[in-house]
Amino acid sequence: MLKVSHICKTFTGGIIRKTRVDAVKDVSFTICNGETFGIVGNSGCGKSTIANMLLSLIKPDSGTIEIDGTIQIIFQHPETSLDPAKKIGYSLEEPMIIHKMYDKAGRKKRVKELLDLVDLGEELLDRYPHQISGGEAQRMIARALSLDPKILILDEPTSMLDVSVQAQVMTLLKELQEKLGLSYLFISHDLDVVRWFCDEIAVMEEGKFVETGRTEDVIGHPKAEFTKKLVESFILE
Repeated sequence: MLKVSHICKTFTGGIIRKTRVDAVKDVSFTICNGETFGIVGNSGCGKSTIANMLLSLIKPDSGTIEIDGTIQIIFQHPETSLDPAKKIGYSLEEPMIIHKMYDKAGRKKRVKELLDLVDLGEELLDRYPHQISGGEAQRMIARALSLDPKILILDEPTSMLDVSVQAQVMTLLKELQEKLGLSYLFISHDLDVVRWFCDEIAVMEEGKFVETGRTEDVIGHPKAEFTKKLVESFILE
C-alpha cells in the first residue's frame, strides 16, 4: 500500500528576481494493494513532481509518504532507461547486479522469466536498444520488474505508441497487475485510457487535487469546474 499525506513542494529560483512556484499543494491519496490510482491534468500541473517525490528524487517540503514494499517507475520514453552501448540482456541484468541479487546463473534464469512475463522472445537479449521497436521498448517494463516491486509508477507509458500497440501494452499491464498483485500510480492525459485502466483518479490543477473519486464517477459526473472543462475538451478533440 502507498499512503501520501499532505505533501507540499515549492521551487524557488532566479538570481536577481526570485521566483516561487508552488508545484504541489497539500496533496493526499492512498493506493491499496492491487489497485490503480490515476492522476490527470494539464502539463505542468505537478503530476511528475509527485512521482519524483515518491521515488525520493526530490524531497517534499512537508507531509509524509508511507510505502509498503519496493517502488519502481516506467517512463514515457523507456528506451532512455536503457544504455545504448549495452545489449538488452545486460540492461535487464543490471539492476540485479547492482543490488547483488542471485548469482550469474540465477540472473540469467530471472531474465528469461521476465521476458516470458512480458511476452518477449530471448532473441532480444543480443540486440541493442536502437534495434527494438517502440512496442518492444515499452515491454522493457521487464527491467522494472527485475527487483520484484510492489508498486509501479506509470508516467505516460503509452503516449508515444499507436493505438493498436497502446492497447496491447495496457492489456499486458492489467495482466501483470493481476498475476503479480501490483499497485499502480498512473499518470496520463488520455481520459479514455484512464477510464478503462484506473480504479480511482485525481484531477490536478496548478498543484492541487480539485476532484478525486472512483474513475467512472469523476469522468462521468464531474463536479469541479476544471474537471468539467477537461472532460469537455477531451470529448471535442
